[in-house]
Amino acid sequence: MSCKNNKEKRKEIVSEKIEQFYKKQAEWNSLTQRILKDPFAISNQGKFTYPKDLDNALSKELNEKKIKWISVGVSSECKTVEYGTEYEYPIGTLHLTWTTCDPKQTERGFYQSDSSFIEIYGIGNNWLIWTDGDPI
Repeated sequence: MSCKNNKEKRKEIVSEKIEQFYKKQAEWNSLTQRILKDPFAISNQGKFTYPKDLDNALSKELNEKKIKWISVGVSSECKTVEYGTEYEYPIGTLHLTWTTCDPKQTERGFYQSDSSFIEIYGIGNNWLIWTDGDPI
């Protein structure tokens, strides 16, 4: 299969994942706000935090959502919570991100592809999905 075909298939799969996200957006919003209040997550800003490192309720919910790690960033200018998944062909690693740092990228319908591996999809309300198709 060519790279172009992989990119088209990736877009199709990501579109399906976005639709699934919309159905559970209230849950994701609640989870994100709880993470932003979690002392361990906040004290480990900029680092990968694994579900097992968090309290039982957060850990269980992240595991149920098949989240392998999170990363939190909080500053006076903006906040971010990024959820990382396992590499999944042909998507790559899918990152679901809630952020107030880049409103343009989180606009519903926003799309950017800076390389053959990275694609960003704005899904609205401070949310975006980005994929990293590089298996390394």
